Amino acid sequence: PRPTICPACAQTSAGVPSGYVHLHGTFFAAHRDEIEQLLVNESRRTAEDNPLARIMGWERATRDELTVTTTTEHLAQRLGHAVEKAFGGEVRYDFSHENKVARVDWRRD
Repeated sequence: PRPTICPACAQTSAGVPSGYVHLHGTFFAAHRDEIEQLLVNESRRTAEDNPLARIMGWERATRDELTVTTTTEHLAQRLGHAVEKAFGGEVRYDFSHENKVARVDWRRD
């Protein structure tokens, strides 16, 4: 029998995210550890309902900038809501329905 690869693992291996969460600003730089822990916790809570919803990667461009990639559009949106609820700031959501990609941009200066 051939081994079966879960869809989220295959997506991660292929490097094709369905969600991008971009966080930036001076507030982010000052509270980076807290915000990253919030993202991890929210991702774990989401995985209880949908095991295929995962954080794929963390791209730390600079001290005040982070992009998190996710396997689902829903998880990206949920992470954006969680950060906004906990820390305020401005959040923008963009969705591409043709290729099922969500982009979330959060900033607080």
